[in-house]
Amino acid sequence: MAFPLHRRGAGSRNAAHAGHHAGGVLRAARGARVPLGPDSSPRHPWVTDALHRGLPRRDVYLAGPLPPDRNDFVRPNSPRDTRNQPRHSAERPREKRRILLPGSIIAACSAVAVSVGLATGGGAIGAIPEPTPAAIEGSARVAQPEPIVRGSIIAANGTSAGTVAGGTVVTVTGGDLNEVASVKFGANPGTVVSVTTDTVTLSTPPSTGRGLGTVPVELFDVRGEPVPVDSAGTASLAAAPLSFRYIADPKVAAQTDYVLAHWQDYNTARYGRLGGTDCVNFTSQSLIARGWTMDAQWSFNAGTRQYSPAWASSTAFAAYLAAHPERATALSDDQRAQVRVGDVVQFDWNGSGDRDHTGIVTRVDRAAGGVRIYYASHTMDNDFKSVDESLANAGGTVAYWSIT
Repeated sequence: MAFPLHRRGAGSRNAAHAGHHAGGVLRAARGARVPLGPDSSPRHPWVTDALHRGLPRRDVYLAGPLPPDRNDFVRPNSPRDTRNQPRHSAERPREKRRILLPGSIIAACSAVAVSVGLATGGGAIGAIPEPTPAAIEGSARVAQPEPIVRGSIIAANGTSAGTVAGGTVVTVTGGDLNEVASVKFGANPGTVVSVTTDTVTLSTPPSTGRGLGTVPVELFDVRGEPVPVDSAGTASLAAAPLSFRYIADPKVAAQTDYVLAHWQDYNTARYGRLGGTDCVNFTSQSLIARGWTMDAQWSFNAGTRQYSPAWASSTAFAAYLAAHPERATALSDDQRAQVRVGDVVQFDWNGSGDRDHTGIVTRVDRAAGGVRIYYASHTMDNDFKSVDESLANAGGTVAYWSIT
């Protein structure tokens, strides 16, 4: 390793040592220790300043890198440079300085880098590992709200019950319920009236066959998944976490009570009797018991014992119901699954298009083999007569009216 000795001009700080600087070259191997003996007193700023700070001459110092290639080396004076200033007598002793060779620094840094590399499993310092495909996919997913029910079904009267006719408005409370999209009461779909974050408002469907009893209720989210119910603080899907109890519709109950009380015992004192064709008279009486009121087309005058055609004739009654959809909806025999207790059944025995017999539905059985409907009537007096049996005996066709 070579260290050039520069010539300093007259008046420079090293002028006294010009003889030692006459273009000579101090040669030493890189990293060699360069002793400064009695004859090596010149101040070589590229070696050290320590010799001029009162340190012993025989101390050994490490040589630094080659100085810049220029004719002279002059340290610019600055406010921080106090070496030209008078020294205080109480100046504290200077500590020995050592200048590290670049090779030493590089070796030290390499050691640190190797240590860090081992600690980080061989990765670069500060390197960010590339995300795996699974991590990318997971980060791309947006968390979906998870609706949950935390309360029972409650109707306006504070109970979880309603009539078999359906139409009972109930509410359910919970969290993120604005994700609810559909509901089932037993096997029958209900109606989602409205949703908010914490409340769902529902309308119940009619019970199956106007049957009484309790049915399970399930809510479903927009993906068709069942909404869990928080039971005793734990979210779980129990067999019947929510339920609704169908009770008799007071109007339908009043109608069927009247039918079963008078299918044999004619109420002639109030409504009279039409010999051989009293079936529609009896059906009209049951609708009065249900809550219907008479009008100009459909009426009975108790004083004069006069009946309007729609009150006493099967065909006229069918025409009246067809003209009043607010009171009834026509159903074919293919739609018998929609028939309920309290509806009206009519027969056309000869296929003429006229209606020949009328009765009131008193029972509906739904099984794997299909739907069986039973009815009560006058003229052919019965309380639970099978529709299919009547068709088998007399032939013809059957139709229904769903009473509202």
